[in-house]
Amino acid sequence: MQTKTQKKYIDEGLGFRVVLLNAPMIKVRGEWALHVNYNEYQKAVLKLLAHKPSRLAGREISFIRKYFAMTARLFANRFSVKHTAVLKWEKQYDESTNMTWSTEKDIRLFILDDLEKKATALRNLYHFLQDVAQEPPKPIVLDGDDLAA
Repeated sequence: MQTKTQKKYIDEGLGFRVVLLNAPMIKVRGEWALHVNYNEYQKAVLKLLAHKPSRLAGREISFIRKYFAMTARLFANRFSVKHTAVLKWEKQYDESTNMTWSTEKDIRLFILDDLEKKATALRNLYHFLQDVAQEPPKPIVLDGDDLAA
């Protein structure tokens, strides 16, 4: 079994670009593949999306919705919008969804509420998000050292 660490790896397997630094790789059938615990990878990306210092993009919203196994209608009901709004956001692909900032904050807090059990994490994120409202979407950057399988 051959393994290596790739200094910078760009993964689009979640539907949007994630930049992994120090990505653990494994050779499978002659091809190099990302060698991470995918459950932990998805949770790490979700946490980064909640703390992302720019607005969420359409593909990121799609990933969030699918991670929580919600239909567009269920997701819409949870955030008090119409399901057509969710479809419209997701069609923005790599661009900002242009949803209201209060809805985006609610989505981010929903993520963190599921992943974190400490109230201080929610409080810190709430204060952090006050500065994010005007930033355009930026790619997620993740250190693969924390994800080794």
